[in-house]
Amino acid sequence: MPTHRVTKLVYLDKITKCYKNIFGMPNPPPNDISLNMITKTISRNKLSPFETFSACDNRPSCLRVFINNNGETLTENEVGILFSQIIDAGFTIEYEMTKLVKDKKLVCFISKN
Repeated sequence: MPTHRVTKLVYLDKITKCYKNIFGMPNPPPNDISLNMITKTISRNKLSPFETFSACDNRPSCLRVFINNNGETLTENEVGILFSQIIDAGFTIEYEMTKLVKDKKLVCFISKN
């Protein structure tokens, strides 16, 4: 059973010029039709002029993020919607496994049988 990590990410919205905490999957997500309907791929924006991207950086240039019904990224105050979408997509939230990892950015681990 493959397990996938859902994390909280800081994202700079270039339209509103606001920083947002959004939900994403930093590792390549599973190729699952139900998951593809509630996520989209966005490019990673620099959070400050001092941040640079290089070939040596292990962070991907694109992020897979969770979206609402309007196609907008889910923010941290919409965690209930996130969990509902994950469960409706047929995934299980791995509560016990999530408790083992002490990472402030980790929201949960998910898996699908």
